[in-house]
Amino acid sequence: MSKTLKARCIRRWEIRFRDMCDSKISAVWHKQDLRGYIRDAALTTADCMVDRMAEDNARVDFCGYVYGWSPEFAAWYNERREQYRKEALDYLNEDATNDEIDEEIESEIDCWND
Repeated sequence: MSKTLKARCIRRWEIRFRDMCDSKISAVWHKQDLRGYIRDAALTTADCMVDRMAEDNARVDFCGYVYGWSPEFAAWYNERREQYRKEALDYLNEDATNDEIDEEIESEIDCWND
């Protein structure tokens, strides 16, 4: 893919909220929200995707399975965090699909409603 993960997340958030940010439809959301609040939410989504993948990959390398977080793993991961984040970002920049990004967006929106 030619666009970065962050750029694609921003685009998918804009598409998701485009109709809601029309002043004819909503008295709350406006077009400038797409450039402000919605953009920040998109960047958070991208960072969460990278962090989750980096942590999952590190846990598999550390103990062979994805679940669990121990003090030993935390110390081990802390020394290798940037390496795993870089690998995850490189992978997601190339291979993350719009469906995966949309799923993350829906998860984020669900958290807003909790």
